[in-house]
Amino acid sequence: MEKRAKLFLFFVVLSVLLISLVSAAGEKLDVTPTKESFSSGEKISFLVSLYDSRNNPLQGSVSIIAEDAEKRRTIEKDLDANAPAEIDLGVDAPSGYWKVIASYTNSGGEVVEASAFFVVETSEQVRFELKNSTLTIINTGNTRYTKTIQILIGETVGTKLVDLDVGDRTSFRLIAPSGTYNIRVTDGKTTVAQSGVSLTGQAIGVLDERPLSRTPMTGEIKSESESPYGEAEGSSMWGSKGFAYIFILVVFGAAILLVIERKSRHAALSH
Repeated sequence: MEKRAKLFLFFVVLSVLLISLVSAAGEKLDVTPTKESFSSGEKISFLVSLYDSRNNPLQGSVSIIAEDAEKRRTIEKDLDANAPAEIDLGVDAPSGYWKVIASYTNSGGEVVEASAFFVVETSEQVRFELKNSTLTIINTGNTRYTKTIQILIGETVGTKLVDLDVGDRTSFRLIAPSGTYNIRVTDGKTTVAQSGVSLTGQAIGVLDERPLSRTPMTGEIKSESESPYGEAEGSSMWGSKGFAYIFILVVFGAAILLVIERKSRHAALSH
């Protein structure tokens, strides 16, 4: 009788162990984004589901890894299973396909994984900042920004091509004959305006603030009645090269007079 009881107890323990092993081996994990694509800066929402072999929900901590297709950015986070979850990728998260990988380690040390894809939409946008006479343009999107912006200084409208990589910025100094002006900058989507801005200069225009390329861009800001080069640019060009042109003309004229004089002397001697 005692022998039978021990044998029965042995089978009970063995059955419990087998059920545990089968249950552990049958754990299932699933990760499902709430939608296929997300806007730039939007939090990525999804559901991580963890079940046993009988499809009963299991409680546990699940590790999440989200990375873009080129693995330029990777975000890791631990979440509770069977509960809504979110990941903040940042406003400048690279656009295109992303992959989210969920992994769960059970009590036996076995790892169960699941993955899914979602898309981060492309966002080409900038932030304009006007401080005194300086216009700063910052790429706040998740892709290269290449657009022609319009700059209104008083009643004069001009254009400027801006090319910025993600996170980059550039600055320009606005100039105009001394006075106060209403400034408005737009790319058709983003606009900034400021009134009563004090400006100084010889003509209406923009100067590149980058140390290695301080090129006057006066010709980019003009009205229809102005010269295509801009008043300041045309006058500065003549001021820097005018003396050289006059000197060349004087030398050329003196050479012609010298040739004429020699021919006249030669003609007089021959007679």
